[in-house]
Amino acid sequence: MPTSEILSDEAVSRLPPMLFGKIRWSKGLGAPVGNPCSGFTILVEEHTVSQFRMGADGPEVIPGTGIWKVAIDSAPCWTALDEGDMRVVRFSVPDVHLNGFPDGKYRVAPKLTGNWGASRLQMMLGFRRIEPIAFYVSLTKEQHIVSVDFEVVQHAWRPTLF
Repeated sequence: MPTSEILSDEAVSRLPPMLFGKIRWSKGLGAPVGNPCSGFTILVEEHTVSQFRMGADGPEVIPGTGIWKVAIDSAPCWTALDEGDMRVVRFSVPDVHLNGFPDGKYRVAPKLTGNWGASRLQMMLGFRRIEPIAFYVSLTKEQHIVSVDFEVVQHAWRPTLF
């Protein structure tokens, strides 16, 4: 019989930095065609730490530092167990590290692909989108394991005024 173990705070502090999450949506919204993960791309970008130097007008950012760069264009994803009337996929961002002060961070921004089956009625009533649009996460020594949760929601088309 497998045993589970609860890690002590000390054991958790020795774990490497981790960034992972899930995307949920109501079963009533349909699903991606085929593999549920094919309905998403999970872009992860890293904002590198800004470095400064003294310029003529005071401190200035050294060019090439403090920039956004793609860490991974689509984080690995897998299908998870349903949560009641919600479908779920989970993802994990590989090779993350602690972010540096003052402005190092990750941005996790999942996007819907066009691989969703949709009824004509759903298309007429509105559109799907992921909320929130993105999470900004700084992995620090004190908070080196972070989970972010997204949800696919249906939004109604706004009426146009003529």
